Amino acid sequence: MNNSLRELEERAESIARELYEVRETIKTLKEKRLKLISELEDIRKKRNTLLENLRKIKSKLKQSLEERKALLAEFKKLIEERRSLIDELRVIRELMQNKKNTYQTLIQEVRVPISAIKHKVEELEWRLQTSILTLEEEKEIIRKIQAYNSLIKRALSAKKEREEYLELRAFYLSLKSRISELTSKISEIKRLLNEKSNEVGELKNRVNACLSEYMSVKNLLENKKKEISEYDNNIVLLTSKLTALRQEYNNIVTSIAKEKEKALLESKRRGIVAKASEPSKKRYSLEELKILHGVSEEE
Repeated sequence: MNNSLRELEERAESIARELYEVRETIKTLKEKRLKLISELEDIRKKRNTLLENLRKIKSKLKQSLEERKALLAEFKKLIEERRSLIDELRVIRELMQNKKNTYQTLIQEVRVPISAIKHKVEELEWRLQTSILTLEEEKEIIRKIQAYNSLIKRALSAKKEREEYLELRAFYLSLKSRISELTSKISEIKRLLNEKSNEVGELKNRVNACLSEYMSVKNLLENKKKEISEYDNNIVLLTSKLTALRQEYNNIVTSIAKEKEKALLESKRRGIVAKASEPSKKRYSLEELKILHGVSEEE
């Protein structure tokens, strides 16, 4: 076997091994690619689940923020109403004290019931109309009537001041009751505000945690896509290489066949030439002539 044929056969064996290795590599890459695609689907499902959860939590957070805003507005409204009522309560308390002081001052001056004073006035007026009196006696009776009438006026003023005081006191007590009611409502809304603020804080933490996990999964998804793309590129490159190796292998196999055929013809030609030198050999057959002229059997 000549060196050229040996080199071709060695190259063919090398390419055959390389073909096997490339095919196995492509097979391995495709298996890994299929595994990655399966993982990719699982990651997509997880991403979609996280995205849905994130939307739900954000929706709940938005609702909680709106509820807290409404509670805060109600809280401020009640605080303002209570402050206004407290200011009004101070004014009413001052008016009550003034009425009470006036009433107590007047009541100190009039210790006799109004009915008794009126009765005394009637007696004096009757005496003035029916009795024969001197001028001095008439003046004295008129002075007394005027004095009693003045007492009646002060007594009526005292009664009026007392009635107004009692009205103010009733209004004062109703304001205190309303302020107490508002204080209770403010305490309850403050409690609800604290609960809602805690809920908002918890939901924000959940949003951040879910968003962080979502971004991690999203990045993982992108990395898996890149890996698959790299596998696709490698498979394409290796497939091209496989095609080129097959072509080269086929070409070498063809060359080997030609070299072997050439060597076989040369061996036959030498045999024919050797036989031609024998005395018994008279002429060449058609097949021998073809071999001598380098024509293959197929031709």
